[in-house]
Amino acid sequence: MTYQGDPLDSLPSDVGEDEGILPAPEPIEFPFPLVSKRTKEDLEKFGVNVAEDYRDFKEEVLTWLATYGKNPEKGEGLADTTLKSTHYKLETVFRWLWDYEERYTTELTPAEADRFIRLLNMSDSMIDSSVLHHLKVIKRYFKYHNHTHGTDWEWEPDLDLSQANGEERDYLHRGAFKQLYSAALEYGSVKSYHSVTPEERDRIKTYLARLEGVPKEKIGPEEFKEANSWKVPSLIAVTLDTGLRPIEVGRASVDWVNLESHELNIPKEESTKNEAYWNCTLKNRTVNVLSRWLDERATYEKYQDRDELWLTKKGTRYSSKSCNYLLRRLIEEGNVSIPKNKDVTWYSIRHGVATHWANHVGPHHAKEQLRHKSVTTTMKYLHSDSETRSSAVEQIW
Repeated sequence: MTYQGDPLDSLPSDVGEDEGILPAPEPIEFPFPLVSKRTKEDLEKFGVNVAEDYRDFKEEVLTWLATYGKNPEKGEGLADTTLKSTHYKLETVFRWLWDYEERYTTELTPAEADRFIRLLNMSDSMIDSSVLHHLKVIKRYFKYHNHTHGTDWEWEPDLDLSQANGEERDYLHRGAFKQLYSAALEYGSVKSYHSVTPEERDRIKTYLARLEGVPKEKIGPEEFKEANSWKVPSLIAVTLDTGLRPIEVGRASVDWVNLESHELNIPKEESTKNEAYWNCTLKNRTVNVLSRWLDERATYEKYQDRDELWLTKKGTRYSSKSCNYLLRRLIEEGNVSIPKNKDVTWYSIRHGVATHWANHVGPHHAKEQLRHKSVTTTMKYLHSDSETRSSAVEQIW
């Protein structure tokens, strides 16, 4: 039997080598078969009972996503159309996985997800928007897995994809940059611990405990001081200048900062691609904020004998999870204009910075500032957006 339009048909054969427990979801009756005909046929070689086991697995995953997939903390699930699309794309992912592993499994790891997405991106018949949709589906699977199996898998594949279907990608527009920085300046700002009444201090403790996700009894003078810190403003300012990836936020060290040259100097051995030294330019305002943060940083005990430029409240390196959490809080607490239909993550900042540099400064400068391996990657950010068109039409006559 021939199957038309199957994404796996044109794939290359290979490439080189803090949440609480959520209530169990209620059973759901799905309006589509949980196991497609193609998948059933692919599973036959693994045994008679495998198809039923896979059906149970899919029912568990989709039920959780329908209940919690959009926002677990708020108990918001995916929309019906999104859930259906997720279902069919997961079929593609797992059929590839069984072929790659040469065995039946319902466990997809980040390393295997990386391989699948790279292969999909190499396919001549696969447009960027389709690769991006598969990527989002896999991230939903990892969200489910982390919440239900206690894993802490963080998956942010280093691919630069455009929507390629006439829509503008989910990137942070330049108009939101200043709003995000303003939100960072105000984030958690409170009065001095010793300058308030006991009643007001208690209210502030409650606020900071909720903001930082820690027990109220752990909030003291040090936490009040850190609430008025230059840490978050410096982190956001550097990211708005250089488009830091989450992994780079975690790796960033004091040695990277070159205040005199107004640069962030990323050594070859610590760069994401591990291929070149990168000297990324910082604006004057960012240099001033970084200077204040470095002075402040030296006063905190948790930074003693540590090289990391920024640490979380728990004294750990920043990750995709903690970067995305911070971004969500800044958007919620501040006045950051984000369209409701946009799925904004930390990478949205990077994509917004790359789009501005590529369209308004030039692709070759953008390549260096964003640390792209090839200018071909940077060229994907050259597209027609409303800001560029508005500027052009005002200047044309």
